[in-house]
Amino acid sequence: MHYGVCMSKKHTPEKDLSTSETIPIQHENLDDKVCLRIRDMIARGTLTPGQRIIQEELAAQLAISRTPLISALKRLTQEGLLEWVPRRGIYVRSLDPEELVHLYELRERLEPLAAELAAVRIGADEARAMRIQWRGMADIADTPASHALFIDHDRRFHWRLAELAGNPYLRAALAPVNMMASLYLQGNPRPWDDTIPDHLSIIDALECGDAAACGEAMRRHIMKSLDALRREADEYRNTTNR
Repeated sequence: MHYGVCMSKKHTPEKDLSTSETIPIQHENLDDKVCLRIRDMIARGTLTPGQRIIQEELAAQLAISRTPLISALKRLTQEGLLEWVPRRGIYVRSLDPEELVHLYELRERLEPLAAELAAVRIGADEARAMRIQWRGMADIADTPASHALFIDHDRRFHWRLAELAGNPYLRAALAPVNMMASLYLQGNPRPWDDTIPDHLSIIDALECGDAAACGEAMRRHIMKSLDALRREADEYRNTTNR
């Protein structure tokens, strides 16, 4: 596969892709910032599926009172990231293979739209930086540390396209979906070397500003993962029905 570069797009200042998404807890917009920090902890695996949230410990870790923490936990429960179990506590939500299929069915509809919209908004320098980053991943051995790096790159890539789409409703719909995908599948249900060509195909279209091609490349990318998840769900059903 050839990963060419289109030169027709206008050069814009390059976005720093290495900047951390973690936002320090400050007094202004505290509830929003607490939600952002907890989402980041979930995405990075600091809080893992099935883990019970000890409110006192988490409040101390974030250096906040329990009032904004409880507000944030209720919000994240509504988003589906947490589960509030009566008389037991709050847990990071766990999903079985069939629920993950439902998650990816939604991604298969939303992610291509985000990619299409992003293709006409992204700057040439940022698209080029994405290409360099993903080509570099192809040359790295698959170790626990590099796998964590891949997961982080994948998460940032999909979140950045949702941001570039410029549609706040689409971004709000994708935020919990991509968060859960990152958390429960550690980035992707397929080997990372199988997904790198997918990302480069998407970036081809981004560099060319080709919305239709970008959307189709993203659809193929998500469908491959959805097919893998459907096979896992079939195996799960067969096992649980025995």
